[in-house]
Amino acid sequence: MLQGIIALIPALPLAATVWIGLTILFGQTRGEAHEPRTSRIALTANVGSLVVTLALIAVRLMGWLPDQTTLGSWLTSGSYQIHLNFIADSLTLALLAITTLGCLLVTRFAVNYMHREAGFHRFFMLLSLFTAAMTVLVMAGNAVLTFIGWEIAGFCSYLLISFFQDRPVAAGNATRVFVANRVGDAGFLLGIALSFYWLGSVDWSMINAGAIGLNSGQISILAGCFLLAAIAKSAQVPLAPWLARAMEGPTPSSALFYGMVMVYAGVYLLLRLHPLFEQSPMVMAVMTLIGLATALYGFLTGLTQTDIKSALIFSTTGQLGLMFLACGLGFWRLTLIYLCCHAIFRGYQFFTAPSILRQLHGERTRPVSDALAQRRGIYTAALQRFWLDEVADALIVRPVQRLAGLMRHFDARVIDRATGLPAPAVNALSSVAQWEERQLGTGRTLERAPSAIDQEPGLVGRATEWAAATFHWVEERLMLKTAGQGLAILSQQLGRGLNRLERLMGRSWIGIAVAAALLATLAGVGGMMASGEPGPASTSFLLLSLLLAVPLTGMLAAFRTQQAHTAFALGLATATVELMLTIQLLSHFQPEIPGAQFVEQYEILPWLGIHLGIDGVSVLFLPLTALLTLFVLLYTQSHRQQQERPGLFVANLLALETVLIGMFTALNLLQFWFFALAEVLPATFLIARYGTSPARDRAARYFLRFMLGGLAALLAGILLLGWNHATVTHEGWSFAWPALLETPVAAGQQSLIFVLLFAGLAVRLALFPFHAWLPIVARHGTIAIGVVFLVGVKVGVYVLLRWVFPLLPEAAWQWDAVVIALGLAGMLYGALLAFRQNDLRRLLAFAVISQSGVLVAGLFSLNPAGLRGSLLLALNLGLAASGLFIVAGLLYRRLGTTRFQRLGGLFETAPLLGLTFLVVVLGSIAMPGTPGFEAAHLALEGLLETQGWGIATLAAAGNVLAAGYLLWAYQRIFLARHPRGAAPLLADLRHRELLMAGLLCAVMIGVGLYADPWIKRIDGAVDATAHRLEAAIDLQHLKTGQKDDVNRL
Repeated sequence: MLQGIIALIPALPLAATVWIGLTILFGQTRGEAHEPRTSRIALTANVGSLVVTLALIAVRLMGWLPDQTTLGSWLTSGSYQIHLNFIADSLTLALLAITTLGCLLVTRFAVNYMHREAGFHRFFMLLSLFTAAMTVLVMAGNAVLTFIGWEIAGFCSYLLISFFQDRPVAAGNATRVFVANRVGDAGFLLGIALSFYWLGSVDWSMINAGAIGLNSGQISILAGCFLLAAIAKSAQVPLAPWLARAMEGPTPSSALFYGMVMVYAGVYLLLRLHPLFEQSPMVMAVMTLIGLATALYGFLTGLTQTDIKSALIFSTTGQLGLMFLACGLGFWRLTLIYLCCHAIFRGYQFFTAPSILRQLHGERTRPVSDALAQRRGIYTAALQRFWLDEVADALIVRPVQRLAGLMRHFDARVIDRATGLPAPAVNALSSVAQWEERQLGTGRTLERAPSAIDQEPGLVGRATEWAAATFHWVEERLMLKTAGQGLAILSQQLGRGLNRLERLMGRSWIGIAVAAALLATLAGVGGMMASGEPGPASTSFLLLSLLLAVPLTGMLAAFRTQQAHTAFALGLATATVELMLTIQLLSHFQPEIPGAQFVEQYEILPWLGIHLGIDGVSVLFLPLTALLTLFVLLYTQSHRQQQERPGLFVANLLALETVLIGMFTALNLLQFWFFALAEVLPATFLIARYGTSPARDRAARYFLRFMLGGLAALLAGILLLGWNHATVTHEGWSFAWPALLETPVAAGQQSLIFVLLFAGLAVRLALFPFHAWLPIVARHGTIAIGVVFLVGVKVGVYVLLRWVFPLLPEAAWQWDAVVIALGLAGMLYGALLAFRQNDLRRLLAFAVISQSGVLVAGLFSLNPAGLRGSLLLALNLGLAASGLFIVAGLLYRRLGTTRFQRLGGLFETAPLLGLTFLVVVLGSIAMPGTPGFEAAHLALEGLLETQGWGIATLAAAGNVLAAGYLLWAYQRIFLARHPRGAAPLLADLRHRELLMAGLLCAVMIGVGLYADPWIKRIDGAVDATAHRLEAAIDLQHLKTGQKDDVNRL
């Protein structure tokens, strides 16, 4: 009973947020007429939270309320466990009372203040979300839950600072404030990882109690991480200037955020962790100096302000500095009393400020102090706010810009030249983008670099020339002219039949009957699966074969279909059936079995057979692939009447889905390689068929050579594994997964095979320096990137985790430092170049390169936490990056450009499109409520365990950079004023596009809020791989120790 009552405090305002948000989404809340209903919802939720808080205080005074209450477990991954627990001590109850009372007063004040204001309903939705976040922040019993409230409160601050979107200064300030706070968030995130690594828990009570057992260095580092978070959140020097920038929002939110509640979150963190800080005199001294510097900064700067709001905000800064000073001197209880009194008093001043300004009619509220004015040096410094912004620009912003410029020059002059990618050829590589430009009918041609088509092929081009020519001959002679011709005839016959079927489907009763038969078939499949026993043995029901057959059949049927309606109806039906089959598979998967399940095996040749099966590594990639295919078809269906040969386009998409499913289910390495080779065929055909560049045939050949270069290296490594099996077992060549797993590979050969396999996968991973194809393709590619090329990241992670690590554990351990360095270099390289882009699609390409680097670095931590985190990051990247490119494609279709110079202010005309972009951006920067949040924590934990806190800190910095360039893009596209003064007329999401966007956001938020079931699906397979790696590493350490002993003797 008591547990449910405690949960009501954040649940009530959260329910109000959802309620108001749904009414806005479905158009049930518009204008002044619905203002009373919106305000009543928000006020009722706030009153309920305050009443429950007061009841808890009364129960606490009676001695009936325990200090901590646990509701259950939220996230479990190996030894990493996070509980839903809340604290109810005197500190929490005091701040909870201030929070709920302040939120209620501000909500009531805003009912009149925001009356008839544009965005009234949006304001109360964000205010309710902020209330829920702040209550979670002060109630949470562990660092992770506190961090969730911490992040969501900061996100609400960002949205409310940019509330008045017609003000360019507001949008720019919102981004700078959010990025400044992300610096502290990185410290908080690292503190969480260190707490779990050193103390085994993230509960506040365990952190405070366990600090006694740490050495002085560990205590200082851990306390320093949390101190950095507090400095950023409470606007202390040198991060103090963000507080003045945050005043661009509405006055009610400014009063609540920066006068009464949020700005004290950093002080609360110091009070919560005061036993930890007391163990480190050095950190306490730093805290004291920072508090003193901030108090002087706020006092002197405030004396130069002549308007009441500026004076109030700098006075608040000075008072926060005094609170830090008191904490540094050990006056913890005095600080709590000071905080509560100041919050109430400052909130009252913010409430009365608008009426005072109105009465003064814009006149100055006070003159500058004569004593200060006579001291010109101090006055000038205070008036310029001690140049903290200028110092930050000089020390951080401008050096980063210069470094990004150098990286851009290096990318163009070195990477592109070395990899042999001529610009106009690769401009034709994105089939969907070329097809989009053709449908726009503008007569535009692709941007062409002067004489670039004649540049030298480069090192990679020369190295793969022979292999590519051989593969091209095989594909043209054997595949396209033999099997391809037969498939074309078969698909033409199916297409004629489907055209007749379309006329029948125009009758509603036939459509209903077909849908009923489809559902009955799926139900029968589910029943047959339920009666089977998934496991290492072959199954009686060939579900994986069905997963391959469904898109393959749809591809053949759509190939010759002429009508757009029939082609896309067939494609959507096929994608829907495939998605439902993968969900059935996921629901019947048994995670406690570490080996392959739903195994199927057919022998074609003695050395080649069809061997299918799934495990915990591949089981989540199957529904993700089906879901992304459905997204693309929903996106393109909105423009189906403008398409040339729509059946051919749908057939190629389904062909790509078929080979991807084949790669994720293959239990034979050579079979996997043939599926990977087959993926190149439809992609190359789309380039040659739909490219609009005059050099589209040559572009297709360049693309084929570049992709086959990676496949050649991959094939060489696979052949060496088969040769090793034949040599060791004397049983002939074999590429079957079980056989290779039982065959040891000599340590000397492991490194060579590992280098070949990793080189082949680096192209698919878009890993620096093998990334050159991605930015160029992305400039003219939207959805093709999301489904074809971005899936390469998932394929690369899948192959490393499922094939490379179990087969070559010693080589993975030997090369881990090199790969981690390569990944982190790629993270910084991609992030810096993202800041230099003036086109959204190229920016997103470098964002993918940067995030791929972090992903690979976490994967090569080679421990269970890092493996789980990287696998989840790959899934999150597939969702988030595909969503970003889909939004870029929608912008390009509607406006004919994705250049920032021609965009701006689009949120006014397309709010749903802007909201979708914002959600996927939050997923990309690992905000709470998205899959990236749990994944980033696990990956950072893995790096911390094996590489130390220095490497982990560098990886966490990538999150700060990602927030910078992605929110900068969001600001320039949707918030900032259009360069021409008025935003272009942009149609918002249509019905099918809204379905796609809603499904994408629902999947991301649903998985992000409760990731535990998905983590449990991968635990068995990941743990098995981790055990093999651990055994190999222990063996290497033992051999090294024995060798050292021999040398000493």
